[in-house]
Amino acid sequence: MSVDHVEETSATNVYPVEFPAAGGPQLSGAKLPLNRFYDVNMTVSVELGRVTMPIGELLQLSEGAVIQLDRLVSQPVDIIAQGVRLARGEVVVVEERYAVRITDIEPADSPMASDSIQKAARK
Repeated sequence: MSVDHVEETSATNVYPVEFPAAGGPQLSGAKLPLNRFYDVNMTVSVELGRVTMPIGELLQLSEGAVIQLDRLVSQPVDIIAQGVRLARGEVVVVEERYAVRITDIEPADSPMASDSIQKAARK
């Protein structure tokens, strides 16, 4: 059956859809209560550094190989959620687990937070 030719096999009534007018109450971001999102879980990642290498080199990696990253030991690591850098910190150990002590929090209006992650991902 094509769209151009539809055979009527029964007496079906067809009516156009009527949608209410768009609009309604306008909510600004400042008026929404943030506490409604406090229980939403997000994955937070900590990035030690990056490296770009050819696929051939990547495929030759084996157990015991060492990959040198682009970040110095003295530089802070990035704390990222949803691809956006939220903060920076230093790696520490707490009860035999890695942890990060936050040393710098990105300003909420900082375009650098998301831009820096996107630029690094393109390298």
